[in-house]
Amino acid sequence: MLDTKLLKNSGYLVFQVLWEVFYPTLVTFNTISMSVDGKLEKFWITELTRPAFEDWLEHEEHPVVIIGIGSIEQHGPHLPLGMDSLAVKDIIHMVASRSNSVCVHPCWPGYSPHHMGFRGTITFSWETLMGVMMDTIGSLAYHGVKRFIIVNGHGGNTQIMNLVSQQAKREYDVMVFVPTGPAGTDLAKKKADRSKRYWDVHSGTNETGTALGLFPELVEMWRVPEDWEPSNSINPDVKAFLNPDREDYEMVSQLFRASSQPDTDDFTSDGIYGMNSPLDADPDEARAGLEERVEFMVEFIRRWKEIPTPPAFQ
Repeated sequence: MLDTKLLKNSGYLVFQVLWEVFYPTLVTFNTISMSVDGKLEKFWITELTRPAFEDWLEHEEHPVVIIGIGSIEQHGPHLPLGMDSLAVKDIIHMVASRSNSVCVHPCWPGYSPHHMGFRGTITFSWETLMGVMMDTIGSLAYHGVKRFIIVNGHGGNTQIMNLVSQQAKREYDVMVFVPTGPAGTDLAKKKADRSKRYWDVHSGTNETGTALGLFPELVEMWRVPEDWEPSNSINPDVKAFLNPDREDYEMVSQLFRASSQPDTDDFTSDGIYGMNSPLDADPDEARAGLEERVEFMVEFIRRWKEIPTPPAFQ
């Protein structure tokens, strides 16, 4: 018969050995600071302790906070509702980790009333979204941050973010900027041409490539039929304005925008805007484009830190 007393004693001895071996390691691990002389080990403000954030503020000569904003809205049948926010969170964390900045994602929804015809979309009013951004910047300005970058992942937020940039400067005496670019690389030009030529601005080849490059486990490509055709019902004569090879493209591309209907379900039944197929998405190309964008912002921050704080913001 088994000696139960011996088994109990053996189990206790094993536990004691494991505890003596691993407990000191756990204690040592937990004493690693998230910021040492301003050098961050964590970059999300939500993951930093208060002393670590204070250490960064004290030792980083020109601390920069990167605020990412996206949306929760329909992205065709195959992309996650949080597409824009998921992508922008990945982007701002990459930028922050390479520039010793703190990144903030204050909310998941954005301004998306034009997508409300499709279920799952959550939209803030423009006043709410602007309030969230202003309060976020105002709170951190109160603590001494003077430089903010807004990274916008959703076209519907663009005008609101530009207004936030202007208003926050005046109200809180801080520098706020919404950087764009790069636009001059071969890859950037290729993607821009695709956006112009096929109106590939929502859930099409470009955006699907980004999703496949960053979070493929959240993409259901099987929902896009192999023989997919655009459901876009825009007047064919107006669609012809999208050709960037036209001599009058500068004029007609603006006529296209001036004639655009306000809501997504006014002109498409599947939520995909453009005329090119999501099935043509290239995740490797998308990752390369994201790398260019991240490095562009990292270099922007590096050069920005070399510029002394102007008197108006001191």
